[in-house]
Amino acid sequence: MNEIGNRPLNELLRVLPARLRTAVLQAGTEGLEEIRVRAGRPIQLLYAEKEYMLPLVAEASFCTLLLENLCEHSAYAREAELKEGFLTLPGGCRIGVTGRAALEYGNITHMARVACFSLRIAREHKGCAEPALPMLLDQAGRPIPTLLLSPPGTGKTTFLRDVARLLSNGGLGRRGFKVAVADERGELAGANGGIPLLDVGLRTDVMDGCPKADAMERMLRSMSPEIIVTDELGNEADAQAVCQASAGGVCVIASAHAGSIADVKRKIYLAPLLENGCFQQAVLLERNGNKLRFYAYPCGEVAT
Repeated sequence: MNEIGNRPLNELLRVLPARLRTAVLQAGTEGLEEIRVRAGRPIQLLYAEKEYMLPLVAEASFCTLLLENLCEHSAYAREAELKEGFLTLPGGCRIGVTGRAALEYGNITHMARVACFSLRIAREHKGCAEPALPMLLDQAGRPIPTLLLSPPGTGKTTFLRDVARLLSNGGLGRRGFKVAVADERGELAGANGGIPLLDVGLRTDVMDGCPKADAMERMLRSMSPEIIVTDELGNEADAQAVCQASAGGVCVIASAHAGSIADVKRKIYLAPLLENGCFQQAVLLERNGNKLRFYAYPCGEVAT
């Protein structure tokens, strides 16, 4: 896919400093997944099956310029996101940031200086979840509450986006469902002004820009979803929102960082969700280059 046909990549290229944008285009964008910028070191391009170091060192002034561009010259307006360690561009590209944090009473108040950037490019791979669809529907065609597991950077967000699209649209004898996407970081739908720029389905409603627990609760009350899709359950509040949705008869399909079933058991907020029936199965996602593999584990196997 070239840069003309990839809106998220276009949005990212638009805000890159001219030197970096030119270097990226010269190196090629086909298969480009991530750009790593680290102060004082060469800029790294990560592709699906290779990496490339640009002959371009990110000076401190370059990092400052990059941050200004990413924030559209208003870092103050994005301060809350920066404090959490990320920005999201229209179209769903996620920018992770680290550097020097400013503390007050032991809590981070803001980022005093950003020195490292992870620019992850959102891409639509329509159909990537189709091979796993039989795992996500029971014999009657009803969705199965599922927790998707994999380490960071494996493709969970891309997979979940396609799951939302497939379940929302229906087709091939399958009916479409009302889907609600709780998109805290704006990566799933890539919404701009509340309007999804990425395809999450015809019957899908999206709420982004607020904590996923709040989004799930609000959409449960106001949008009568049949399925809630959300990514990266990360704390007890998220887990409680999943339980609330499950108790209301809504199927939740969500993701979490874990490299194995054993990892799930060590997360005190996740393990109960598999034991109390909020999720009926865990699906482990593995990636080898551009190929995805899926392994389903019924809750009884996870709990033991």
